[in-house]
Amino acid sequence: MTKKKHTRANNGMGSIRQRPDGRWEARYTTPDGRQRSVYSKTEAEVTKKLRAQLHDLDTGLWREPSKIRMADWFEIWLKDYQGHNADRTILKYRSIVNNHFVPMLGQLKVSSVLPMHIRRVVNDLQSNRLAPVTIRNYVRILGACFQCAIDAGLIRENPVDGVKVPRMTRTKFTIIDRADIPAFIEAAQNTPYPNELLLMFYTGLRVGEIRGLKWGDCDLDVGIMNVERQLHPINHDLKRFTAPKYGEVRTIHIADEAVDVLRIQRRRQLEQRLASGDWEDDEVTSDLVFRLPNGHAHNDRTIYKAVKAVGKAIGKPELHPHDLRHSYAVAALRSGVDVKTVQHNLGHKTAQMTLDVYAAYTEDAGKEGAGKLSDYLKKSQK
Repeated sequence: MTKKKHTRANNGMGSIRQRPDGRWEARYTTPDGRQRSVYSKTEAEVTKKLRAQLHDLDTGLWREPSKIRMADWFEIWLKDYQGHNADRTILKYRSIVNNHFVPMLGQLKVSSVLPMHIRRVVNDLQSNRLAPVTIRNYVRILGACFQCAIDAGLIRENPVDGVKVPRMTRTKFTIIDRADIPAFIEAAQNTPYPNELLLMFYTGLRVGEIRGLKWGDCDLDVGIMNVERQLHPINHDLKRFTAPKYGEVRTIHIADEAVDVLRIQRRRQLEQRLASGDWEDDEVTSDLVFRLPNGHAHNDRTIYKAVKAVGKAIGKPELHPHDLRHSYAVAALRSGVDVKTVQHNLGHKTAQMTLDVYAAYTEDAGKEGAGKLSDYLKKSQK
């Protein structure tokens, strides 16, 4: 049986021991004479923590560990530290916090949360069969919450650091490939909203951006489009219009096929306006490019149902509206459009993000690029 170690810190102001559970504990005395402890997995780590505490005691920077409980800190974090995010993002964070973080961490003090507690959260997320990418995103949010606690002076270290999360597998998309395009166009014409689906495929716009597109954003003579907003389904607690994801308002050049779709949609909308006895024009629907036959704005199911109908018709029942965006990106990269342009058109933060998402689908583009380089080098040697 291994004997537990007990050591005295070099300056005599603290002691270190290994606990029965295998963790290392360092104890020190506060200015009011009370004993406090810090913990780590290894003796070296706990020694480092003890030295930091003793340094703060020597320099007068030491503060009493926070007594705030995690349930209260989560609420403070959502209200006071998330003002830069969109209302819908904050609502999503609140749902994650209430459903996954508060049940596991809510009763703990902020200052007492350890990596082992974060590990339990990860285990719980896995037991709920959440995808690895979802778990990683949730842990990232939790890490940001603790970073704010560090900034507020409540804790010294982030307990999320070093906690292992499930490895991500590359996401597989359902792609409208070159051979699928004729069938896709034909199937789209058999839905109530063919132009919405075709423009998503030709431009890579998100569903919310398609819903929020206005005629004033489109210059059909020049072939450019301003992507300035997303339109969201009715929710009385949130705004109908918001900026595009990441706040990336952008101007994009569109293909002739996209211009043709918009011209057809303009005629179609005029016909619908004349035929409808209940055409709606208000502060939301006015000037929208895509509307229901009665002039109302699209809800969260209309385009989704149309895409699913197309997917079923062309033998791709798993087709999702976002797959039309993926299909645009893959088609653009395979056709030779440079990554920076595709990144800009999609509204991605970085070109690396675009490459990471679509690298597996552009191997043939890489081969074509290598062939072009070879031709160039051969010609230079003649």
